Amino acid sequence: MNRTIISKLIKLHILTPGGLCTLLGSFFRDGISLMALLRFAAKYYPEHCALTHNSKRLNYTQFYDHATRLAKVLHRDYGLKAGMRVGVLCRNHTAMALLLPALSRLGVKMKLLNTDIATTVLKEQVERNRMDMLIGDTVMKERYNNACLPCPIRESDDLYQEVLNNTHDIDVKLPRIMRGGEISVFTGGSSGKSKEAPRKMAALQFLPPFYAMLEQLRLDEHNSVLLALPVYHGFGLATLIMSIVMGKKVCLMSHFDAHNALEIIATEKIEVVPVVPAMLARLWQNDEAPALMRTVKCIISGGDRLDKKWASVTHDHLGNVLYNLFGTSEAGFFMIATPQDLSSNEEVTIGRPISGVECKIEEVDSNGVGALWVRSAWAMTSLKNKWQNTGDLVYRNSQGCYFYRGRSDNMVVCGGENVFPENVEKVINSHPEVITSVVTAAPHPHFGTVLNATVEIAPGSTLPASALKAWLCPRLSRAEMPHHIAMSTISTLDSGKIARKQAQHSM
Repeated sequence: MNRTIISKLIKLHILTPGGLCTLLGSFFRDGISLMALLRFAAKYYPEHCALTHNSKRLNYTQFYDHATRLAKVLHRDYGLKAGMRVGVLCRNHTAMALLLPALSRLGVKMKLLNTDIATTVLKEQVERNRMDMLIGDTVMKERYNNACLPCPIRESDDLYQEVLNNTHDIDVKLPRIMRGGEISVFTGGSSGKSKEAPRKMAALQFLPPFYAMLEQLRLDEHNSVLLALPVYHGFGLATLIMSIVMGKKVCLMSHFDAHNALEIIATEKIEVVPVVPAMLARLWQNDEAPALMRTVKCIISGGDRLDKKWASVTHDHLGNVLYNLFGTSEAGFFMIATPQDLSSNEEVTIGRPISGVECKIEEVDSNGVGALWVRSAWAMTSLKNKWQNTGDLVYRNSQGCYFYRGRSDNMVVCGGENVFPENVEKVINSHPEVITSVVTAAPHPHFGTVLNATVEIAPGSTLPASALKAWLCPRLSRAEMPHHIAMSTISTLDSGKIARKQAQHSM
């Protein structure tokens, strides 16, 4: 641990004698749980604004008090206790933020479900995971009612109202726990092919990524965070937890909208903006974005491929504020590209491994591209400290920077050649009038398999598909050239990512 990290941890009270005593005391009272971290934050940042959502605010004292009362309500009235399984189907709002520490304090196993999940998939997840309860938003009511679930359902709004109605201390003693259960996120949670990535609460295993956030992103130096990334997404969950530990103001958005996001950034003087690349592209469609985002000191992109165009636009308007994070739900995040890394390479790099991570490239081809394997202490429970194949194809240059080449399972054989839709998307997206694109494989009666593309162009653009094809001709091989290009708006999921299935159906 270097001197910079030590000084930052002292400033955050984590490495002071009083801070260590408070942290250990919190673990003793609330177990190794999110509630213990919230207790620590309430001790040192009691009057700091903790949460904002729809103009409502909670400081850290109120955040801890409300979360504790919610834990008591869940224990007393609904019988939740350690080891039980609870599904959470909620967007970002105050009740969702309270549920995380409350459920962790009870030692339950939280299953954070993708809010784009289909009714049939929801029923399958609940049955397969033998959930004892589902907590969902009112806007999801039709979906979980139609699923005919075999467990009790509670609505997040109703639970939060119970907390607000119990203005006096609830005469319930919470059970003693040693550890705050598990938190699971799901990969591909809306598709039906999801995999669960559970993690147990541990005092030390998440320190390396926390150090990286302090040392390279300098998050401790900033005060406010816009959280439009859903908490059920590993990236959003990590952002919320780290913000709580450091006593930051977290402005929650239930659903990303670029116009609303820019208004919040300007009004709340937001300094840190975690995004997926599709969000970043849409923010820059607003002519007033540079002025509205002038308080932003750190943009963290992750969860998908970042295009060079949007990295350059961000640098030109805001300077060295953009970081690119890379990871998986199973392994957590394990690479960071700094603004300097992004500006010094002709293509976007996914960065270098952070301290505490081992990476290797296997089955390297003649171009130096191979499968990325990773090993870390903060991977999902069954893969902790074990080598795992991420399924991503990467290249590493002489400076140690990694570059993403595509998913191994997305490779398509077109005209006898191996092609990757991700590479075609990257080239299409580099056109100055294109916002984003989705490229997928389709059967063809003469060629076997070809690529088709759905392309969203910038507002006011009249770019026709024929002109785009002509522009692509010298930039793509014959096998990579899309046979059909549909010009259409591409919608996004609650996660902020591109709705690929919907785009595919529109072709």
